[in-house]
Amino acid sequence: MFITEKSNTTIKYANHAFHIISNPGNHGEENISKNHGEMKAEMEEVKREVKSDIQKLDERMGSIQDAIQKNDQRIKAIEKRTEQKEKKIDLVDQRMIGLNKDLEDSLIHLEMDQASFYLRFQNVIETKEEDLVTIMAELIVEVLRQDKQEIINELDEVYRVYTSYARCYKLPKEVHIRFACKKVRDTIYKITRDELMTYKGKEIITLKQIQGESENRRDYRFLATLLNK
Repeated sequence: MFITEKSNTTIKYANHAFHIISNPGNHGEENISKNHGEMKAEMEEVKREVKSDIQKLDERMGSIQDAIQKNDQRIKAIEKRTEQKEKKIDLVDQRMIGLNKDLEDSLIHLEMDQASFYLRFQNVIETKEEDLVTIMAELIVEVLRQDKQEIINELDEVYRVYTSYARCYKLPKEVHIRFACKKVRDTIYKITRDELMTYKGKEIITLKQIQGESENRRDYRFLATLLNK
């Protein structure tokens, strides 16, 4: 803006000087010399002001460059902190993955341990008012040759489950039993593999619990008991 104004002034004085030189008859040498001095002084003033404006622009450019440099430094610092946080997050993720793997392994072992207490009995005829604990205790008495009450004490849970196998082959709902003692469960399973167990003329098949199935079936035992009433 300053440069433009001073340039216009310079052009104005240059035009004025040209006019004087082009018309010497109208002016004396004294006027020419005077105007030349004034124009020269004005030109020097314009130069000084232009130089000052350029210096100010240089200072402003320097300030802008300093600000840009500081912003670059801030951006780099932020990027560094972000990178460090991302590394921490990755480390936490790796730890969580390891922890989840440990939990999964523990859950698998727990399910295997729980399944080792269960037996499944297929083809046990259903009745509406059945006392399932008594029915299964009497069947097991025939296998183990023990007192009925002792057998009942060994039965932690007894309930029916409608499995896809039973549904497919139109069989009664399976009877699932959780035994208090694993040894009793293993003995029953071993004997019934060689000796047939029957109920109301139907052969009963004894199976081990599938890993993870015991917990899934447990959630439905109350509903199964209610539906059997």
